[in-house]
Amino acid sequence: MRLPLLMLLGVVLSACDRPPAAPADAAITGTGKPEAADQTREPLAAAELEREVARLAARHGNDGLWPGFDPLSVPLAVYDGERTVLFRHPSPPDGFTPVPELGPRVHAHAGRHESVVANTSVELGGVVTATFLLDQAVPERTGTELAAVAIHEAFHAHQRTHRPDWVANEADLFAYPTGSAELLALQRLEAAALRESLAAPDVDAAACWARHALALRGERHAGMDPAFAAYERGTELNEGLATYIEMRAAGRAADALPDAFGPAEVRRRAYATGASLALLLDRLQPDWRPALADAESPSLDAALAAALGAGRTCAFGDEMVEAVRSNATEDVAELAAKRTRRLAVFQTEPGWRVVVEARDDRLLWPQGFDPLNVEPLDERRVLHARFVRLSNDSGQLEVMDATALTEGAGAHPLFEGVRRVTLTGLAKPDVGRKGGGVSVRAPGLSLQFDEATVERKDRTVTVRLGG
Repeated sequence: MRLPLLMLLGVVLSACDRPPAAPADAAITGTGKPEAADQTREPLAAAELEREVARLAARHGNDGLWPGFDPLSVPLAVYDGERTVLFRHPSPPDGFTPVPELGPRVHAHAGRHESVVANTSVELGGVVTATFLLDQAVPERTGTELAAVAIHEAFHAHQRTHRPDWVANEADLFAYPTGSAELLALQRLEAAALRESLAAPDVDAAACWARHALALRGERHAGMDPAFAAYERGTELNEGLATYIEMRAAGRAADALPDAFGPAEVRRRAYATGASLALLLDRLQPDWRPALADAESPSLDAALAAALGAGRTCAFGDEMVEAVRSNATEDVAELAAKRTRRLAVFQTEPGWRVVVEARDDRLLWPQGFDPLNVEPLDERRVLHARFVRLSNDSGQLEVMDATALTEGAGAHPLFEGVRRVTLTGLAKPDVGRKGGGVSVRAPGLSLQFDEATVERKDRTVTVRLGG
């Protein structure tokens, strides 16, 4: 299997996707025209965001958020809707020019730099850099909350440098058993036990419910392929810890877990469970962070189990368990119906349609995607609701802030090659031909390939790769 050149570094999230709003951590790069800034709010200037990041970092001091982590040691690239402002970068790449009025180590690039497509961490000019889409920030979030999200992304840069093993295999997300009502019920009971533990009035009660949460997790993990348990643990280390750092930076009290995650919200769930496990460790073993930072093969649930030891274990009553199982069965059935409806809406969107078809020797390979905005429809087809980039040896296709349907050529819907990509509901595309190559541009779509043909018929543009 041919793997993508750029693997996901942390999802992520996009600035508008995180509950209630947070990062979009994907190891991805992108291109595109500058988007207009949101005119419904008085935008927070990039320099203000940087000052608030510095204030929060100073408040916590060296190692205050995590051993060896200083947010101000990580460069920060902020797109504000008009330009990309780069702070604290030791060697800004071409296209960035000094902005002395903002400070001695501040540079700017006109428009959105091609590497800044999400709240995440990327390699920019040879240095791992946190990136932030300020133009997509939710208006209700305070400057402190937004700066804490920027610190979340800086922590991902720290992880990439110091613990590159703290990641999950994103290929496993597409095969995760979202259709099992029994596994979903166990997960929801586990989450409920974590909520009870976080809210417990004393340490003994917290430990009692935490033991039940881990017992439910053990039962659930025993009923699934080990790859999916590893996916959860890797995402908890990656995104759960970054969420925990964000909460500490903002000075927020522990956020309660939602009552029930949807069957397909596997990654979002790990943000919350990872942060919850870290918060419980704060309570039950306050000196846990240095040991985890240096552990050879760590996981947050194993660290919590070691901190708990043997003792009393709480449990839910039969009535609650049966109610959770009944709701899980209904929600799994609704997920299947929802995906059918979602595909029907996509296929009937008014406007232009662009279809890209690839021969077996010109298959497309993923170079980046947003895992919080993918919806596997079946074994071959995936809806990408925000961002995806695909390429082969003759060119590249990028979708940004639009929806695309990919169809895989092999057993995996993405990582064994993509045979077909479809976009609907587009404005009339600009189609170009040069030599044997084809380019297509439309809001949300940028495509250019050599050795391709193009056909336009009945508001459908079909590009065939390889002639």
